[in-house]
Amino acid sequence: MRVLRFDLERPELEYYFHELYQAFDPGVKNILSGAAAGVLSQKSLENQVFLTLAWENGKTLSRAYQFNNSEEPLENSIYKGFLYDFLCEYFDKQLEWGTLTGIKPVKMVQKYVRLGWSPTQIRDRFRNYYRVSSDRTDLLMRIARKQAGFIPDELDYGAQHLISLYVGIPLCPSKCDYCSFVSTIVDRKGENLQQYFDHLLVEIEKTGEILRTCDLQIDTLYIGGGTPTVLSASQLDILMSALEECFDLSHLREYTLEAGRPETIDREKLEIAKAHGVERICLNPQSMNPQTLLSVGRPWEAGLIEKQVALIKSFGFKTLNMDLIVGLGNETPDDFLRSLETVIALEPQNITIHNLSIKKGSRIKDQNGIVVKEGYGEDFYQAVKTRLSNKGFEPYYLYRLKYTRDNSENIGYAKPGHEGIYNILMMAECQSTIGIGAGATGNLYDPVTDNITKVFTVKDVKTYNERFEEILEKKCCFYQKYFHS
Repeated sequence: MRVLRFDLERPELEYYFHELYQAFDPGVKNILSGAAAGVLSQKSLENQVFLTLAWENGKTLSRAYQFNNSEEPLENSIYKGFLYDFLCEYFDKQLEWGTLTGIKPVKMVQKYVRLGWSPTQIRDRFRNYYRVSSDRTDLLMRIARKQAGFIPDELDYGAQHLISLYVGIPLCPSKCDYCSFVSTIVDRKGENLQQYFDHLLVEIEKTGEILRTCDLQIDTLYIGGGTPTVLSASQLDILMSALEECFDLSHLREYTLEAGRPETIDREKLEIAKAHGVERICLNPQSMNPQTLLSVGRPWEAGLIEKQVALIKSFGFKTLNMDLIVGLGNETPDDFLRSLETVIALEPQNITIHNLSIKKGSRIKDQNGIVVKEGYGEDFYQAVKTRLSNKGFEPYYLYRLKYTRDNSENIGYAKPGHEGIYNILMMAECQSTIGIGAGATGNLYDPVTDNITKVFTVKDVKTYNERFEEILEKKCCFYQKYFHS
């Protein structure tokens, strides 16, 4: 791994410089002292900022950037803007997302809208201050407009009593190489699953007791994973019955069940899901190319996806979502586009396009480190958007992750009326979410301060099972205090 030392006159800039530098040159380790193959320095003198980057046996560049006001300290984001311009020159490329490195850029647009900014002012902010391309700025504006109809009005008193519920099943039949989630493989006898399931039912009951006295209304319900359909049909029935008994689900706008692994789905499980009111099913092939799936440790069976899609459709669920990942294995752009065409032909109402992110906890990261392959280029991403648009899919939510090809984005596309409401609310962070189970984080939203308080749960099933009483007491005490204060 190459090592780059930051020599910063302002050490507090390290985080900002690291985040942006990684977008140009992923996988480089940065340090603040010691020997390194490269040095990035920042100094200020009067009304100028000086930046220099030099690699051993490589290119050296030094530039000075002028700012107008020397009487007040510069914002960190202004330094980041100077660094962006500097790195664009050094690497001879620009980033579609400019200086933005956060995962929720649409939320920024929504904030400016609440502040009363005009569309022109918002566009100017993203284009001139954050250096975001016109294409991505337009995309953000488009998605923000789309989401506006799904986000409760902060001035609506009733909206303040709406919450979402997330139930986590972080277990899978096997773990794919690219997966960074702390998911547990179900043991041969299913004992770890059964123990987790029993604890989950207790947490559902105790959480329901607290919320029933709080005049709260469940707006969306999402059962996610891992792979929730690793549960047996009887377990799934018991789980959904417990949710109905412990929470008022009569006002749900959306009920989602992740059924990501096709081999875990059968007719009986779908019958149970339908009977309990599930409207949205997520089936995630990730790729339709068998060589790709096998290369990343994901099981593949000829014709299984097509068979399961037909089975899901036979039950008349409102929405079928299917996920694809850009950059798996050694796929070429044409490989991915063939997968996309195959999925489109299966006629789901919702398609999510993820970009492979090399993250801690994945087998790929453990084996290869952070090795982000060169991207497919902007023409490829525009081709994906165009093909989906031509088939009536519109972008409705977006988030970004580190260490992706082309520093790109993840976008959810949907036919009108089939947008994932839970996804929208999670990215907007405008509503409280109660997380039940291992790794299910609670997000408690305060509309007065517009702040989120997080309630974390241990991520792995083993620790959750071993420390269940302690974990449950801590979460229940927190929710009790928060909602009854």
